[in-house]
Amino acid sequence: MGLDKGCHTSRKVKELATFISSHFPFQRSEEILRAILPSGISHTSIHRLVGKVADPYLEKEEKEREEVFEDGVIPESAGRVVPYLFIEADGTNIALQREGARRGEVKAGIAYEEWQEVSKGRYRLKRKTVYCGIMDGDRFWEGLSLVLAKEYDLSKIDRVIVGGDGAPWVKEGAKVLNGIYELDRFHLKRALNQTLQGELALEVYQACVGGEVDRVDGPLIGVQQKASRDEAKEIARLRGYLMENSPGLRHYRLELAGAGLRGLGAIEGNIDKLVANRMKKRGMSWTIKGAQRMTRLISLRETGELHPWITHKEGGQSKKITKQKSIPLRDTGAWLEAGLPALHGPHQNRPWVQVLRALSHGVHGASI
Repeated sequence: MGLDKGCHTSRKVKELATFISSHFPFQRSEEILRAILPSGISHTSIHRLVGKVADPYLEKEEKEREEVFEDGVIPESAGRVVPYLFIEADGTNIALQREGARRGEVKAGIAYEEWQEVSKGRYRLKRKTVYCGIMDGDRFWEGLSLVLAKEYDLSKIDRVIVGGDGAPWVKEGAKVLNGIYELDRFHLKRALNQTLQGELALEVYQACVGGEVDRVDGPLIGVQQKASRDEAKEIARLRGYLMENSPGLRHYRLELAGAGLRGLGAIEGNIDKLVANRMKKRGMSWTIKGAQRMTRLISLRETGELHPWITHKEGGQSKKITKQKSIPLRDTGAWLEAGLPALHGPHQNRPWVQVLRALSHGVHGASI
């Protein structure tokens, strides 16, 4: 029957229960399962099943993270090579219970290779990878880069494009990956439309995405000088926002030559579908442990790993991390087409930066 030791639920029922609970609240999941199965499962049992599925995965991930970013072990990679890798990241706050803080930020990221047209004017992200959880920015990029390193030969990807809403932790990820950072166009348009009127907002937007943000500062100063006191403060705030995000205003397509390249902005819809619909609405609140379980369950579901993780006793068919010969660390080298800023910046002595240094030379399966 495929029953695991100490569990009275078959693996198929366990997979069904956890899959449904990654979409719906536990009580609603109970109602759905009672309509499907001859004998249903209580919402408390579903809650325990989520822990039994997610906890081993969280432990495995943390062990791999420590081996890679603290011990310097390079993970084996499937070696997939693509011209471009697109990464978008954003965060959303959820309500917490029985914790020191009332709110916690779930950081979510998606990586994909390109856009696949499914019908006229409609596109699907190709080979989308999902990673999310409650953590700081450094920990998020460690986790996401580990997932990507298992799939891609990061040293042979031509360019990485990172999109976000201007949050410092997203910009930091673009620096670590030596990627092109682009400010999400939704946030740029919103900032302009909230402060400027009609044609001026459009003129400033076109100049920004064309990489000519310096050209619009003069007209904005002129408008600011003629505006009322409150309006002048808003325009000054907008000018500061544009200057702060100036490296990400120019459209990334002006830097690359490739057919089929489209604008970014998929993270807005994804963070709503991935996190908000399950974890924010209907008055829900979470412990940090419960939120971590659910975010990993969602990641497993979206990457198609839920079934192999539950089916295989050792936790799916994920690639092993092995320790082989040591390699000398060098101060030069290139990952993608240029050196990683992190290799020479204030974090250059951190273990995770040493791992990136090894990756930048295309070395896999080696320890530092």
